[in-house]
Amino acid sequence: MAGIAVVHLVRKRNGLAPFERFLRSYREHPSGAAHELAFLFKGFKGEGDTREYDGLVADLPHSREFIPDVGFDLHAYFGAAQRLKHDYLCFLNSYSRILGDEWLAKLHRCVVQEGVGLVGASGSWQSMAGGYAAHQNAGRSLGKSRSLPARIIKGLLDRRPGMLQRRVGFALLKLSGALRPGRNFPPFPNYHIRTNAFMGARATLLRIQLGPMRFKFSAYKFESGIDSMTNQVLRLGLRVLVVGRDGKGYPPQLWHASNTFWQSRQENLLVADNQTEAYLASDPVWAAALSSYAWGGLARPA
Repeated sequence: MAGIAVVHLVRKRNGLAPFERFLRSYREHPSGAAHELAFLFKGFKGEGDTREYDGLVADLPHSREFIPDVGFDLHAYFGAAQRLKHDYLCFLNSYSRILGDEWLAKLHRCVVQEGVGLVGASGSWQSMAGGYAAHQNAGRSLGKSRSLPARIIKGLLDRRPGMLQRRVGFALLKLSGALRPGRNFPPFPNYHIRTNAFMGARATLLRIQLGPMRFKFSAYKFESGIDSMTNQVLRLGLRVLVVGRDGKGYPPQLWHASNTFWQSRQENLLVADNQTEAYLASDPVWAAALSSYAWGGLARPA
């Protein structure tokens, strides 16, 4: 099947609100490009388990697939890439919220450029190998509200799905010595497209090796590690671009100037998610720490 598929992940454990926000933004902002809308219903038992959701999409032509709530979003995306036969695939996570008109046309115009293999709505230079320690120290320097005991209590009280398991898994990796950022991640600046909203040719995506993912740390490695999705595409001799709301495709060296992720007011961001929204909701000191983590000395926090 030729053309474009827009694949949106709908996770049952996240509740109805993120889906409602996505649909509202999808309706408010024309895509500018013909496409098939495909929903990945993750963690649902089947058609009878989506009654609350069905009425929200009754007016939208779409396909749907039910997948178990195992693994990470990336498993769902690349599994869908195997099954869908469209020329180009655009993946949007559960918390994606479209911010600009012609959003899909803008992504598509950039990804079909000669030599381009991957585009995304945001990217970063941050690295867990170089700059991560400074980021952690910045968090610890923000006073009692971010002291270690307070952060532990906050983590234990965090009711978001899977957060406690993630923290326990992360701690076990550190204790076992498996967590070695200097070995697994390139130093800063570490160019990588964020996986909350990205697009590529199906032929290119099928050449990307996902690898096993038992812990969240593995998902971090796939997004920004030495063998990240971005680095795999670059090794194919292809370029990667961040696409702004202005429709321009920014090469990695200019991502800091695109004002799309943890920079300024993110006024050029094309697709928001929980991380970009958290930055805007942060106090000035924490926003500055986040911006510095992503862009180093070129940070321009809100």
